Amino acid sequence: MNDSPEDRTAKWLVGDRLSCVLHLGDGALAYQLAEQGHEVVVAGDDVTSSRHPDIQYVRSAGERLPFLGDAFDVVVAPELREAPTALAEYARVLRPDGLLSAISQRHDDSIPWMRKLREITGSLDRGAAPVDTFGASGLFHEPETHEFGTWEKLDLPGLLRFAQATKHPSVGEAALAQVRDLFMSYGGQTGFLRLRHETFCVRARVDKAGLSQETPPPDTMLLDFR
Repeated sequence: MNDSPEDRTAKWLVGDRLSCVLHLGDGALAYQLAEQGHEVVVAGDDVTSSRHPDIQYVRSAGERLPFLGDAFDVVVAPELREAPTALAEYARVLRPDGLLSAISQRHDDSIPWMRKLREITGSLDRGAAPVDTFGASGLFHEPETHEFGTWEKLDLPGLLRFAQATKHPSVGEAALAQVRDLFMSYGGQTGFLRLRHETFCVRARVDKAGLSQETPPPDTMLLDFR
């Protein structure tokens, strides 16, 4: 059976071998990587519960990462932070020749129903991680990029979840009632709407020679909700 575009993207982000992966933030990609057999640690201030038996969860805050140096083969930063301290932390916890990977997703706003949805909910879409961020830090080698587009079918519950996840913070919950009306107008006959994703990925290998002297990491809080 052929891999889905999401599976192929996950494999591209970590390379062609099983790896120890630090995923920043509690996102769906971390669970794809765990299902593919990678050893995954999820860290971030959004970690509130254990959702996968094979993933370790670490509560962290700020740009300092609570891990020893050379701890991971891959760091996946879905929202790449450009601050020098954050980039230095990613490089510090990576093993020599390890990968820093970032992924961003945009949605095709030219589709009529998507234009209407944006009028109702606003948007949280963010631009792609700038490729020159890696080189400018002096801590990573020349980056590689990977870009593709896919289509997804959304039923009404799927559209409501998508609207909730991508609405602007200033938009209240009452706007979701208008999303139901939108679905009936554009998808009532077929029972679904078609959404196009444009996904941009970038990865670069660490250059450990550019790091300053090792400093102790902050305290770690390992969460175990079992």
